[in-house]
Amino acid sequence: MSVLMQAPSGITNVTAAASGTLYTPNSAGQINAQNSDVPSLLSVGFSVVSGPASFLANFRNLIHGGDFSTNPWQRNIAGLASGGVISSPIANTPTYFADRFFAVGGASSSILMAQVADTSILGFSQSLKISRSSGNANTAAINFGQVLETSDSLRAQGQQVTLSFWAKQGANYSGGALAVAVISGAGTNQSAANMVAATWTAQASSVSGSATLSTAMTRYSFTGNLPANATQLGVLLTWTPSGTAGADDSITINGVQIEIGGQTAFEHRPAQVELGLAQRYAYVIAEPALGVVVGGGMNTGASAQAIALPTPEQMVKAPAVSIAAGSFKTNQAGTATATTISAGSTHTPNMLTIDGNSAGTAGQGTLLQGGGGSGYIVASSDF
Repeated sequence: MSVLMQAPSGITNVTAAASGTLYTPNSAGQINAQNSDVPSLLSVGFSVVSGPASFLANFRNLIHGGDFSTNPWQRNIAGLASGGVISSPIANTPTYFADRFFAVGGASSSILMAQVADTSILGFSQSLKISRSSGNANTAAINFGQVLETSDSLRAQGQQVTLSFWAKQGANYSGGALAVAVISGAGTNQSAANMVAATWTAQASSVSGSATLSTAMTRYSFTGNLPANATQLGVLLTWTPSGTAGADDSITINGVQIEIGGQTAFEHRPAQVELGLAQRYAYVIAEPALGVVVGGGMNTGASAQAIALPTPEQMVKAPAVSIAAGSFKTNQAGTATATTISAGSTHTPNMLTIDGNSAGTAGQGTLLQGGGGSGYIVASSDF
């Protein structure tokens, strides 16, 4: 089986390392490559036009959740969002809304992220919109991106990589050219805050450029080479707003992809795969309806409960847990009692602990259940 590939500019012939085959591009700059030769041709700048994808030993896209139609959007729940828009505007702390993607600005920034219906690109139905709150006059740079785990970054060491995405500007966009970068570093699982501050170990913009946006969704692509010692990657898009924000001072983005080699078609992964990838970094429980059980534990005293909640995926590290008690209840011997739940102190990558304070009998089993309110439990191992 063969794969139709496009040669980079200036290539007149190339010998594939895998088979030793000499390929000479036609007048359109294309070749029909053997399946086994595709990885080595990608590494020297060729891109796939069409053909079987069986040469892929792993997912091509290093980014998680870059298709915002299948991104789980775990935090898009009552208490954290309203009408698909994050409830609390983002300032100078990296904050996640769509799974795995953060935004951050300055101390007086007011940044919103939203899940929006968007069918302007075939194969997608939802996009991510990042905007300045209408009327906000702060002009600190707005940063948006994703930090990759070290274990997922190592395979790209010393190789050519390509970042691609679709984006458009809002009607009142004030940010000028969008600065685009694939960031590399030589540390281990360093944070989003430190990437934005340019304090990763040996931090470098290994791929960089700028995009002049329009009001139509357009695909942009940027290619560069990573250092041989790169142990962590991230993608960072930055723009600097001006003046006072209008009603739609925004960018909308979708199809974010980082791949080894040149640009190929966007890789759509199944929704269940994206959920599993996302839950390695965040696990969110929205308070369910009255009586629906979330977890179980026991009464450790006359007015104290310890609840254990297993995580659906092993997380990358023991998470930080934040809770809004809402109308959660504990159930002792069939009686549901309102409780003010709080995060325990013994979380692991596989298990969360929740403390309750309702009346009960020491040693008796208990259940944590919903009350139909807008409470939530968020466990985050995001960087």
